[in-house]
Amino acid sequence: MNASQRSRAITLYRQIYRQAAKFPTKSRVLFVRDRLKLAYREAIEKSIAEEETIEEHVEKRLQLGELQLETIKVQSEHLAELFKDERVHARF
Repeated sequence: MNASQRSRAITLYRQIYRQAAKFPTKSRVLFVRDRLKLAYREAIEKSIAEEETIEEHVEKRLQLGELQLETIKVQSEHLAELFKDERVHARF
């Protein structure tokens, strides 16, 4: 992993971690953060296919992380809007 990829990985980790705090329920916040930690640990431990370089592998993982960040943003915004309704919030 080169310095640029390392910097992107750290930035992405922080962005996802912070975005998780925007979910309206504590259980969802903890779920996203636990999955984030697990995904980063697995990425470190996972073996790389022989036909790809380390840089290619890291780049694929970074692209996946960026896609997941966008998904988390959309979900947290949607759920925050949904939970503004007291009838929905009272059920959780």
